[in-house]
Amino acid sequence: MNWLHRIAFRMLLASLVFGSTFAATTFAQTPSTSPSPSPESSKSPESKPANPGGGNPFGLESAPPLPAGMTGSDASDPRFKLTPGMYDAGETSRGLKHLTLLKKPDAFELGASDPNDPKVNKTLTTVLGVADPSKMPGGMKLVFAGLAFANSDLAFQGNHLFQGNFYGVSIYDISNPTKTRLLTSMVCPGG
Repeated sequence: MNWLHRIAFRMLLASLVFGSTFAATTFAQTPSTSPSPSPESSKSPESKPANPGGGNPFGLESAPPLPAGMTGSDASDPRFKLTPGMYDAGETSRGLKHLTLLKKPDAFELGASDPNDPKVNKTLTTVLGVADPSKMPGGMKLVFAGLAFANSDLAFQGNHLFQGNFYGVSIYDISNPTKTRLLTSMVCPGG
């Protein structure tokens, strides 16, 4: 690349940066079109403050009205107060009845919290086909290695449930759904 090409490239790059900055500033300052007025918004403009944040131009603005037929969040929704947790999270349902919750078999747990654990690297290379896990950030290694054990398939035959993932398959006896039990797990890594 000769000096003329380098100068032209730099000028092009500078114009793109300047142009995108100018466009972003222009679009950010352009007022948007307001939706059709609702009964609540038909009040006179004098009754609503133009800027609820006081004299601050960066203050909070009122949210636009929701489209017809839509409602906002509802604190009386039973999902609103659900508690977090891996195996003891709060639950709610409509038209469904929770019968049982089973943990994954030990064969399908990563069992490591250190990204440099040899088990993490082995899972990444053998199951997910990552060529060189050492080039991945630690947190990403753990997340990707965990995906090897993510449940991906369900199949049913008679009183049996076959639950597959990228590391193998577990077979459950579901003849009594309230007392579902693991019959066997077959480990066969390989995506």
